[in-house]
Amino acid sequence: MKNKVLIVFKYPRANWNPYVIKKFSNYYETEHLYISEYKNKNFTEIVKDINKLIEQKNIQIVVFDVDYFKFINSFFIEKINSKKKILWTGDDFELHEMHAITASSCDIVLSHCPLSVLKYREKGYKAHVLHGVDGKINKSNHIKKEIDVLFFGYITPDRKEILDYIVKEGISLKNVGHEDHIVGLPKEELLKLISKSKIVLDLSKSKTSSVTSFTSENIYKFYYQMKGKVVEAGLNGAACVSEYSPGLELLFNEEELPIFYTKEECVKILKKLLYNDELLSKYKNKFTLKACSLFEDKKTFEPIYNAIEKMNHKRVQLIKFPYWYLRIIAKQILLRNIKLSSLIKAILQFKLIFEVIKNSNFLIKLLIIFESIFNAFWYSFAFTLKHKR
Repeated sequence: MKNKVLIVFKYPRANWNPYVIKKFSNYYETEHLYISEYKNKNFTEIVKDINKLIEQKNIQIVVFDVDYFKFINSFFIEKINSKKKILWTGDDFELHEMHAITASSCDIVLSHCPLSVLKYREKGYKAHVLHGVDGKINKSNHIKKEIDVLFFGYITPDRKEILDYIVKEGISLKNVGHEDHIVGLPKEELLKLISKSKIVLDLSKSKTSSVTSFTSENIYKFYYQMKGKVVEAGLNGAACVSEYSPGLELLFNEEELPIFYTKEECVKILKKLLYNDELLSKYKNKFTLKACSLFEDKKTFEPIYNAIEKMNHKRVQLIKFPYWYLRIIAKQILLRNIKLSSLIKAILQFKLIFEVIKNSNFLIKLLIIFESIFNAFWYSFAFTLKHKR
């Protein structure tokens, strides 16, 4: 009989969540839920409901999706009653400092980027690569390559400048990119386009979103992030040309995946490949062969499964939680579903905040308690007025 896994997602994401579920479902009986659906419940009520589900379903393993969601923290994870706990991050590049603290409550870390995995291992964590994209290999080699260069994903000002320059230089570009917070093409339609493309263009610069003002990681203008489109290109039979990313540097050499830093270098590489069918075929064959060996689901998940099943190591121990992280936890506990009508229930959550700061010095306790009292009254009024408009 298979062990049971519960995946705690932040919210529904059609282009990511189903593939994470699929990877675990090949080895485990898999359940999932979305924290975003607990709209009218506070911190304590959500923990209680999840633990009830874990008991009813006899779940042994819980996976926590932690990126860009102001709720899942170390204290929350500690409150969940499962034998094994796993942190999964697809965007560790910006929030590594915060995630690395949250991970101290977990047994294993799974990250989209191999560079991120090494950073966790450097701190003593058991960490593995898990991509949030479909790891199925498309073997349809007979598909006609009708598209010279394909771009998909968010269009930032920096990316638009590169894309416009490519078109200006006379290169045939199919751009199916979209603005931030707008849903892109359905996955099946996108994969068909990739399989019809000679080259997929990967632009790795990612802007910071400043989701928290307490860490130092939101001060940088951008990061060179490893993107899932590289994985999708390789598994669906297209060559790839990518903007620099250190994660890719760990996986591919320059004869498999051409790398550029500037828009001029990008155009030079694209023209070189598009004007030489033999050279393009050589790059595509080497790249897709490597990609299939690295990213196919069974090959990537087997070492993760073995690590989960043979879990016998101690968790990473922290000397202390930094002040900024304790502030985050206190706000996440208190501000969940807070409004005037539930102010009394919110005040009752203070017992959890006292539990969070019990090992802190007097000054930190005083600051967090004072801030929490202010937040309870201020946000209850603010959120109530917002919902009445």
